[in-house]
This record gives sequence, C-alpha cells and structure tokens, in this order.
Amino acid sequence: MSKVLSLNSEQQDALQELLNISMGQAANSLAQLIETKIDISIPKISAVTPTQLFSLLFETENAYYTRQSFLGNIHGEVMSVISRSGLSEVAELMDYDEPLSKHDIQEIILELCNILAGACLSGLSEQLELITNLNMPTLFQPKKANFDELNWQHSLVMEVQFEIAISSFIMRVVFCLDDVSLSKIKTTLDEILE
Repeated sequence: MSKVLSLNSEQQDALQELLNISMGQAANSLAQLIETKIDISIPKISAVTPTQLFSLLFETENAYYTRQSFLGNIHGEVMSVISRSGLSEVAELMDYDEPLSKHDIQEIILELCNILAGACLSGLSEQLELITNLNMPTLFQPKKANFDELNWQHSLVMEVQFEIAISSFIMRVVFCLDDVSLSKIKTTLDEILE
C-alpha cells in the first residue's frame, strides 16, 4: 500500500466520525423526501487498488451503478451501487406511478445518488472546510478494463450503506480519493486534531 494512504489511528477515527455525521445528514435528507426511516452502516475506510475497487463494487449482485466526479480542494469520484430490489417501493414513496418506465427508473436512480452523494460530500467538505463541486451522476456498467485504466494505483475508499427500513432497498455510496487529495485531507485532519 502506498505510504501516503496510511492514516494513523487518530486520523482514521476523526475521518470516520466526520463521515458518520455527513452520512447521517445524507440519510436525513432522503428520509425527509420519502418520509420513512433510513438506516446507515458504520462508514468503512480502506485503501484499495483499482482491481480491489472493482471487486468491492461487484459484491452486490443485480444492481444499478452510477458514478460522479468531484473537483475542488480535493477531487475524486463517488460511485453508488443501487439494489434493483426495493426500488419500486422507493419509487412509490417518491410519488412515481406504476408501472415504472425505463426513464422513470433512471430518473429515480440519479436523484437518489445526487441526494445521498451530494449531502455526504457537502457535509464532509463543510466539516473539513474544503471547497468541492460534485458533478451530476451518470449511469454506467462497470467493466474490469475501466478500472485497470485508472491512473492511480491506490485510493482511499470511504464506503457507507443506506437501507430503507420498509423495503429491501439498499444503496452503497463509495467515495474514492487519490494520493494528492488524501494528503490534503490528512493535513486538514491534523489541524483539527491539534
């Protein structure tokens, strides 16, 4: 693993706590929209290679995938994995009529990703006093070749899972940061911890 990716235990605990707050804000944003309870997992932070990232995303079978890049003081990508099961119940909570058209499904997926990823990144950036700008999400079908072509060998991955209590719907949001952005976050965390 690249040396810059090694967070010390204090940095990791601080980042996990900041992520927890950000993810909680994101869950609240979605819960208000659909008026139902959202459960979130404890954020996982790990360093992965592009191949490991590909495997991590494909732990979920029968899913939709989105990606959106972000720029600013830190830059990287947010990838979301959305379960196909439970999506119709979520669509109903979002006031979509059955049967869902292909366009409806795409619209729902992109809206969910934008709400959750946007609130997560915004919350984290605000707490770290960083400026970030999140691009709109796009649907994609990951292929292993796409990951082998990534221009970094290691990345810090921050992952959280959102579950909607009344359905089988699950969404995982995975933030990927390169070495330069991680260096910036480590410096900022050290300033907070002083």
